[in-house]
Amino acid sequence: LRSESQDLPHAPFTSPLSLSQFSTAIASMFILFSFFILFTRFSAAIAENNVKAMFIFGDSLVDAGNSDFLETPYKCNYFPYGVDFSSGSTGRCRNGRTSADILGQLLGLPHLLPVFYDPHTKGSSILAGVNYASLGAGILDSTQQS
Repeated sequence: LRSESQDLPHAPFTSPLSLSQFSTAIASMFILFSFFILFTRFSAAIAENNVKAMFIFGDSLVDAGNSDFLETPYKCNYFPYGVDFSSGSTGRCRNGRTSADILGQLLGLPHLLPVFYDPHTKGSSILAGVNYASLGAGILDSTQQS
């Protein structure tokens, strides 16, 4: 005697997805689709040079020197920071340009964005954008507590 399960062909991986697996798959597809849309929009903006200004918010990953103008123990205005700049240290927490600087260059902005706390950041110097990022920034009250 054969059982009914032997009559049906058995294919591997035919078990139905659980709800969490299905949700993960849908979320992954949504994220990939979103990145695709952003990439195509970003590519079109670069090709058409539509970006006129960029405003940066963040922490040390994109800080271009705001911390130099703040009373804070956190600074990046000494060697070896900025060794890739001819003028030396710029307050960036890296050797050279930040990812925001590179993105601005790719988008066709005319120069590196000025930092918000620099006294010279006013008037026409802010028309292409401003960098508000600050070293040690965080959204939690405990960010700068020891």
